Amino acid sequence: MKQKLGIYIHIPFCMSKCYYCNFASYVKKENRIEEYIDCVCMEILQNAEILSEYDIATIYFGGGTPSFIDSKYIQKIMDTLRLFQKEDDVIETTIEVNPNSVTLEKLQDYKACGINRISMGVQSTHNDVLKKIGRIHQIEDVYQALELCKKLNFSNISIDLIYPLPGLTLSTWKETLEEVTSMIKKYPIKHISIYNLEVHEDTMLYHLLEQKEFSKEFSLVDEEEEYQMKENLFEKLEKNGFFQYEISNFSMKGYESKHNLTYWNQNYYLGFGAGAASFFAGTRYKNTENLEGYIQSIRSGFPAITEKEELDLLDLMKEYMILKLRLKQGFDTNEFLNRFGKDVFSLFQNELEDLEQKELIKILPLKDSHKQICLTKRGMEVANYVWEKLI
Repeated sequence: MKQKLGIYIHIPFCMSKCYYCNFASYVKKENRIEEYIDCVCMEILQNAEILSEYDIATIYFGGGTPSFIDSKYIQKIMDTLRLFQKEDDVIETTIEVNPNSVTLEKLQDYKACGINRISMGVQSTHNDVLKKIGRIHQIEDVYQALELCKKLNFSNISIDLIYPLPGLTLSTWKETLEEVTSMIKKYPIKHISIYNLEVHEDTMLYHLLEQKEFSKEFSLVDEEEEYQMKENLFEKLEKNGFFQYEISNFSMKGYESKHNLTYWNQNYYLGFGAGAASFFAGTRYKNTENLEGYIQSIRSGFPAITEKEELDLLDLMKEYMILKLRLKQGFDTNEFLNRFGKDVFSLFQNELEDLEQKELIKILPLKDSHKQICLTKRGMEVANYVWEKLI
């Protein structure tokens, strides 16, 4: 039986750049779309040897805005991947969509080429907040897109939300959660990703928050209110059948993101496109984010890789713990032993004991002297401290 492999496809094109975005994404580059897609397909073929030896288990189209481009390009990439897969191999194929670029025709094409999961960037249910972060959709577009997904029987929809956001108060956040609750009851939303806003220096939002004439309008809630937002969120989602399975992700039972679990379980995946990252055979590598540089490299028959890191055994073990601890269930010490041939306590006993004493992790007994190591609620809140301690 072949080993499983995840595939990530990066589509870097957008209608406009969101104010908080620091991903590899480009606007007003529509004239390069066709050539770029050709290069993605060429890059897939350049990896034919690996793809022939593994079963593709998950495919994820991210961006950028994959739904911005013509769906024929998504079909072309899927046709190329199909050269290396059996029809029933792929258990989950996801495409990220922006609500205002979803059409019935695109969704029909997605369905026809095997896409079975929609990830929709909602971010907020308040139009004034959406405008402040540079989103070009409104809440009405969200409902229209959800209706289309429901009409075409997409039974696995994920939505993204972000908090805190400029103009979002504790009161309006509660309104957001109420509206999301009504969406869950009406549409097949099975997964919700909740992201803490990160303000990066090279983004428009950073400059708006820094400039005095905008500072009040674009101000964010304080830490206490942000914490209360999180508490309200957990309570509301749990009451509606969602459970937290990862630091930023909630789902109904059985609807965890299979593709993202590839990352968190430290399994192999290949990324194709500008800025796409891969992990294979103990090596992490990443393509150039430069659109022209990517196209030129692939056209010339060369990899577009600009970053590469070969991880030794110690690096892999540390990274495994950090990735697995992102999951609510953490990891089984026996799984660690089987994977690396090492006892986790013989290597990291001091660090693990210290984290347990600080009540940031739990070490729970299992049968046959195994133990389960996972973050506590407090550990999830200060996860970066835990990672630093383990590293």
